[in-house]
Amino acid sequence: MRLHPITKLQHEHGNMWRVQVAIRNQLDLLEHGGVPDAVLLANAFYYMRKFPSAVHHPKEDLVFDRLVKIGAPVQDLVKRLHAQHVELYVLEEMLIELALQLPAGRSESRNRMLLLGRQYLATQAEHMQTEEQTVFPQARKHLRSRDWKAIREQAREIEDPMFDGKAPERFQYLYDYMMREVGDEELAAAHATVVPGRKPKSAPAAQARK
Repeated sequence: MRLHPITKLQHEHGNMWRVQVAIRNQLDLLEHGGVPDAVLLANAFYYMRKFPSAVHHPKEDLVFDRLVKIGAPVQDLVKRLHAQHVELYVLEEMLIELALQLPAGRSESRNRMLLLGRQYLATQAEHMQTEEQTVFPQARKHLRSRDWKAIREQAREIEDPMFDGKAPERFQYLYDYMMREVGDEELAAAHATVVPGRKPKSAPAAQARK
């Protein structure tokens, strides 16, 4: 059965949470003087840049724009969410490069990775909190069948390169790490700090391959 667009976005959020917990774990290691996995970090940020930012966010933008068009009371929130999308794109590009520089051991790269990495996770957390608690409920309340039909027709429906089916070689290492180190309890705890009382949704494909 075809998922409702909001349900699909929420499933994608669940997968994005797993990647963000993996990033957080590596940043914690870096902050406490450990040696983070630079390859894992680079692939995590690359995944976020190439799937959520290229496919997930544009689908959200279709919902946001439709809400603005019908005059739903989310105008200011939508402006902030659009701005955060752009901010996240810029941070992801910078963090990919910083992750690739980590093996050189320069303190400047480590410090900048920590600073921008924490900023990135905080922005993602606030962003998804606003969507989950405010904008998605407003979309379900105000948008009608014709709106959802238009959104479906415009949305790019492509497979998630890591969670839909078999992960390609580039993401297999990251996927294996998440299935091994990012358990449901850790995932729920991280998510609960942002959206209290609600567990993140994971796509069925991710669960089946665990």
